Amino acid sequence: MDDRDTAIGRVLEGVVSARRLLGDARRRPFASLMLTTSQLEAMFLLSHTAEPVTPGRLAQRLGITAGAVTQLVDGLRKSGLVEQAPHPTDARSRVIRLSPSARAEVDVFEAGVVAEMRRHFAGLSEAELIVLGDLLSRVGDGVSPQREG
Repeated sequence: MDDRDTAIGRVLEGVVSARRLLGDARRRPFASLMLTTSQLEAMFLLSHTAEPVTPGRLAQRLGITAGAVTQLVDGLRKSGLVEQAPHPTDARSRVIRLSPSARAEVDVFEAGVVAEMRRHFAGLSEAELIVLGDLLSRVGDGVSPQREG
């Protein structure tokens, strides 16, 4: 294994440790709805994306098929968690956004997790946290293989 592979292994070890901290079943928004992992990922993606999110963009970011996005969004819409609206600059397209009540629940949930996780990041400066977030986003922004949602 070369130095780069060793470094990637250390990153993966850190990601697994962070995942374990975040994976606590008590920390699950919309727990009464029994959302799938893909639905939760979609909710947080919608929460953190400034530009309009089309079904195609959602499929690309989640690494799932267009058909899976349709089913995923239909389920979230039926639960009152997302809304569809005309695209602001492309009348042929629609955008997906969180409903106001879902936005409020995601915000409260995330604020609670951030408060709980704060101590785990105490050894990092604000600048280091920004770099870490940027680096992880760059890794996550790669096109992921298609998977079913």
